[in-house]
Amino acid sequence: MKAFLSLPHPHTSTPLLVWLTLVWLTALTPALAQNWQTAQAPGFVVRYAGGADALHLPEVFRVLQKARQNLQSRGLALPPTVRVVIHPNLASYTASTGLPWFVLAAAHRGQNQIDTQRLRVLLERGTLERTLRHELFHLAQPEGWPRWKAEGMAMRFAGEQPVARPLEAIAEAELERLLANPPDPMTLRRAMATAYRWTSRPQR
Repeated sequence: MKAFLSLPHPHTSTPLLVWLTLVWLTALTPALAQNWQTAQAPGFVVRYAGGADALHLPEVFRVLQKARQNLQSRGLALPPTVRVVIHPNLASYTASTGLPWFVLAAAHRGQNQIDTQRLRVLLERGTLERTLRHELFHLAQPEGWPRWKAEGMAMRFAGEQPVARPLEAIAEAELERLLANPPDPMTLRRAMATAYRWTSRPQR
């Protein structure tokens, strides 16, 4: 069922500016309707909307800055400024990224940006530091890598271990497809495990 917005009668007393403002507010997505705030540290800008997230910002900046140093020691350079958007709820995250609920974060190389689900989700799973390191690696990785190599190397940089069995006898094109558009959490875990294993092999 669709809801339609009817136009006001031209002779009503509702000011046009007020009406247009109401239309604009009605059309806002969950991601834009938040009371966003910004925190900064050298090299990083963090946007957040939830009060609870603010309590964990010192830890977030510690992880980010340590990861930058670790990447530099490996000869990998992050952009001068990286923006991290911490979404306050799943609706905001999925509306902004188009990703399914089981993907906790994503890096956008063209925008020098990382989007994450709310910090509580990452903290409850004990993955805050690993998730941020993983996505930062993607912003610094060399150009031209296939997705499987980027994911496997990001896991290794983040200190992540596979949590499922690798996929056997899978073609590279199929692995790339599953990593780009996983249909469910288990398939994603197995695809990531496969990428992790492939990065331990001699250069393909």
